[in-house]
Amino acid sequence: MSRKRKMASITSAGLVFAMLLSQSAVADLGTEQVKAAEEAAKWVDTEYVVNGDFESGADNWDINIPKDTENWLYGSGAEKGYYCIWENKTEEQKDVSISQTVKLPAGTYKLGIKSTGAAGGLKLSAGEYVSTDLKASEWADDQSKWESIETGEFTLDKESDVKVFVSGKLTAWNKGSAIDDIVLYEREADDTDSSEENQKGYTISVNQTEVAVENGDTVNLEAKITYDEKEINELPEGVNLWWWVDTWNDHTDGLSDGTLENDKNSGKTLKAAYTTKSAGKYYVVAQLKDANDNELGSVCTTITSKAPEIDTSVDNDDIVVAKVKDLSPDFIMGMDISSVITELGSGVVYKDYSGKEINNVTDFCKLLAENGINHIRVRVWNDPYDSNGNGYGGGNNDVATAKKIADACRSAGIKMLVDFHCSDFWTDPSKQMVPKAWKDYTVDEKATAVEKFINESLNTIDASKDVVDMVQVGNETTGGFIGETNTQAMCKLFSAGSKGVKDYNSDVKVVIHVESPQKNTLTTWSDNLEKYNVNYDILGTSYYPYWHGTLSNLKKELSYVQTKHNKDAMVLETSYAYTLDDSDGHGNTVREGNNDDSVDATEPFTVQGQATYIRNLINAVNEAGGLGVYYWEPAWITVGDTTGLSEEAAAARYEANKKIWEEKGSGWASSYSGEYDPKDAGKWYGGSAVDNQAMFYPDGTATAGLKVWNYVKTGAKVTKIGVEDIETADVTSEAGKELELPKTINVTYNTEKVEENVVWNTDGIDFSKAGTYTVEGTVKFSRKIERGAYKDKTSGITKCTVVIKQKNLITDAEDAGFEKADNFTVNNKIVDSVSSTKDDKKSGEACAHWYNGGEDKTEAAITYNKAITLASGEYIFEYVGQGADGDELYAEVMDSEGNIIAKGDNVTLTGWKNWKTPSVSFKLEKETKVTLVVGIVSAKGGWGTVDDLYLYQTKSADKSDADNGNTGDDENKKPDTPSTDDNNKDNTGSGDTNKDDSTSKDDNTTNGDQDSNTGNGDTATQPAKTLTPGAVVSSTSDTKTTVKDTKGILPDTVKFESKKVTDEKEVAKVADVVKDKIVGVKDVLIYELNLTDGTTQLHQLADKVQVTMDMPFALADNETIKVFRVDSDKLIACTSRVADGKLVFETDHFSTFAFVKVNTNAGTKAAPEGAAKTSDDSNMYMWLVIAMAGLGVSIAALMNRKKEQA
Repeated sequence: MSRKRKMASITSAGLVFAMLLSQSAVADLGTEQVKAAEEAAKWVDTEYVVNGDFESGADNWDINIPKDTENWLYGSGAEKGYYCIWENKTEEQKDVSISQTVKLPAGTYKLGIKSTGAAGGLKLSAGEYVSTDLKASEWADDQSKWESIETGEFTLDKESDVKVFVSGKLTAWNKGSAIDDIVLYEREADDTDSSEENQKGYTISVNQTEVAVENGDTVNLEAKITYDEKEINELPEGVNLWWWVDTWNDHTDGLSDGTLENDKNSGKTLKAAYTTKSAGKYYVVAQLKDANDNELGSVCTTITSKAPEIDTSVDNDDIVVAKVKDLSPDFIMGMDISSVITELGSGVVYKDYSGKEINNVTDFCKLLAENGINHIRVRVWNDPYDSNGNGYGGGNNDVATAKKIADACRSAGIKMLVDFHCSDFWTDPSKQMVPKAWKDYTVDEKATAVEKFINESLNTIDASKDVVDMVQVGNETTGGFIGETNTQAMCKLFSAGSKGVKDYNSDVKVVIHVESPQKNTLTTWSDNLEKYNVNYDILGTSYYPYWHGTLSNLKKELSYVQTKHNKDAMVLETSYAYTLDDSDGHGNTVREGNNDDSVDATEPFTVQGQATYIRNLINAVNEAGGLGVYYWEPAWITVGDTTGLSEEAAAARYEANKKIWEEKGSGWASSYSGEYDPKDAGKWYGGSAVDNQAMFYPDGTATAGLKVWNYVKTGAKVTKIGVEDIETADVTSEAGKELELPKTINVTYNTEKVEENVVWNTDGIDFSKAGTYTVEGTVKFSRKIERGAYKDKTSGITKCTVVIKQKNLITDAEDAGFEKADNFTVNNKIVDSVSSTKDDKKSGEACAHWYNGGEDKTEAAITYNKAITLASGEYIFEYVGQGADGDELYAEVMDSEGNIIAKGDNVTLTGWKNWKTPSVSFKLEKETKVTLVVGIVSAKGGWGTVDDLYLYQTKSADKSDADNGNTGDDENKKPDTPSTDDNNKDNTGSGDTNKDDSTSKDDNTTNGDQDSNTGNGDTATQPAKTLTPGAVVSSTSDTKTTVKDTKGILPDTVKFESKKVTDEKEVAKVADVVKDKIVGVKDVLIYELNLTDGTTQLHQLADKVQVTMDMPFALADNETIKVFRVDSDKLIACTSRVADGKLVFETDHFSTFAFVKVNTNAGTKAAPEGAAKTSDDSNMYMWLVIAMAGLGVSIAALMNRKKEQA
């Protein structure tokens, strides 16, 4: 039926009735005053709600109603259409909603609706502002007999997006409503109102209009009054504000048994407090009136009070878990245990909390079920064996293995999801290899094959059709599936796989799996799947906090799938480290210095931290309406524990483990996989990379974290408090500026995170010079510590790393931070803002932003046009940037004529908030005016931001190091010595421009220098003493490797560690760089050489020291050893020699080193881009290359040839 109420006046009778009954708030009103009050409250239909009468079907409405809940449109055309939501099948609660979002200007509004039926818990709401229940009534076919319902009023101070929706939980049989005529009204100013005050423009708003509390809580309310758009804090004579509790008209369900405190209702107080008493709703009105009792405005605050939740928390001595509220009993608590069969076959024995040993998969599944797990996930590969029948490893997960686990699930009474990778081995976003048997198939042939394979496999895995209830068609198929990367082709294959599932059992849910929700992949792929009509039920994602963004973004992505496409959504993979220690000799994905510092991995890497992370993820998914969460490989532990062993014993254990991984398939990959996947698994095969993210200790005993799956339903608390982590601090300042250290430090107890007071010991530290300093701090605990490493202690030790930077020669701080755009120009429209406050900045309030919405790869330049006069000397210009994978940034310096003085290497970006630091070093022979350029190379769809321009001097013309005091721009003073920048590149003043970027990590980081953050231990302040010249320091892990301090520059507290890198992927990454740049490579070994002053990493030294070690290789007559320091994809050669059967080399920088065995007869190779340097001096390196290559090229050209591959 059509609306015929446009511009109709609607009387606020409830308000008038309230005034008549409230003697404290309103004096006697005569007939004329009542009429005036009625005329003052005119409401008009705004028409902002589109199709509120459903005459155009469901157009403009987002429908989110379960498939098995009846909902339909009745009729169409004038005065026929209405919408019906009805639950007629089950007593289970069902969440339903229909909604649309409207943009409203500032004003006062309310909603209206007509309905008939049992209501069943439905509400009409406007955002979080107002909400009212639909009234239950007898069904009426005659729409004139339907209930007319209106919400309370709400006021917007500014233009806002407001969600208009009908929602609720249908709670029982025969519950629901038919609804029609959803209208948004706005209060219209009355032209005939004789009130002088109202004509002058009073408005009123209240700090809270909708609030939920527990019985006995107090809600503090404060009104904001404006007059002619200016806020007033004191009401003038004749204008009063009355506070009262409304229980009339639309608010007849309101309670009034609480306590209202408002300065005895003097009429002059802008504040009130209401204390609830019972469970229900309270409506507190703030009403502004003039001297004649004419209303100037009013706002109603709805307070929903409920009885305090009963504490069901379980007392235990292990972990603290906050209860997840409103957790559905069928929420999926899942685990992927794909490797468990090969783990058990490798001799692994699991243990429950009583110490009982578990050595078979059936009892293992029962253990999981006892601890709250109700679903198991298992991957399936088509043919994970080589031509001789040897398994590829990773669990050797074929159909037969899946059947064994399905049988165990049946015995344990839990369901199973089968994850078909549709490949012979691992698939992920970067690798979707075609099965060997389908190698030459067309897309159509692949479709036929995948349908048949999935159908036949399911009939083998679960012939009785009582265990498998979900099936994944593909694994992490964000960028490809069965070798296809075209979206339409991929969707054709998804559809074929789905048909195979539904033909097996139409009740089984089809799941599509993506990853990288921080890139909005669920939004993208749910749109794609609908566009190509793929028949699926659930869209799931991997979510690992090290890489995949925030929980709030995850919730947004999950919600989109449900509300936009009416599909279920969930998390199919996740995990979190409970320690950074390795236990099998094979490097872990998350370890110290690698993936351990993500801003979104917010919990400590402890058992408690792991449990808290899982709880928070479950809570987020539940709040988003997701189906559940699967934890990935909680049982993939070591087959032989290497922890606590001597170096020799650990090496022997590692060798034994490698044999087991090969024979049993219990490592992530075996060498046999090289036949199928030679570029990845065939090179880096080995053990478990997630043993420190398991929920079982290396000896097989379940950690306390396994209890979290039950505890999220009840909550859990401990009787004894312990310290999980004490955070460290980082402070960056400039020389000459006042330094302020943080007053508090976060201490993570097992019960909560608390900001605790800290006292810093700065004695003996001179912060006036540029450099990096470590300050020790004492943190006082506010809790009594009764367990853990800090038991009975009242304080702990932390540290603050203080970086004193040279003065920025860009003296306008607002320019340096892109806080204003006045002095910048751009040459490409992809730079849509030079000073954006909306995008991701590194510091301050603004940054420069780009987005390439075009078709092709393009370049852009942001030029800082304010010329800076620099004296002769050596300088570095750098900045920070982040953005889309594959986009590139570079730094460039030009003279006043526009000639390029120097251009830095292109730095490849690796994703959101993975900040990189493009830089360029340059030398000036005379005073020069320079202009700075930020260079951007962006692919189609590329995006990113840049921030924090930084220009500083490293050497003056007449001194080895720059002095303090250069103010930049047009003053030719000399600047400070170099220091560490915001990305923690260590440079203590030696003038070395080859900065170590290894601490800047991204999703695929394979090396990096990161200080240990244990929260305890001895942290030293800046050392005052150094070693005696000639002193020798032995490695803590290998006493045969030593550092000789020939000049006495190292602190006397120095510690040295030489550690061979065994992680295959790390070794391979460096080896590829070496082989690309060096001719005749026969072997490569990688070592991490670390110096500390006792706690803090020392990277860049003031001068070179001598390292001596055993020969890493046996050499033939035609072979030699070369030593390189590794800096990303650059190799910096170190002077080396063989003396007394030992390898001796010199360096002034400690990080990652490559030792290369080279065939001296291999000849020479034209130097590629990014070729290795032959010494730590970049100028000498260029001349040596020129001499060796015999090329008549300029120095400037050589400076341009290296390409960063971050």
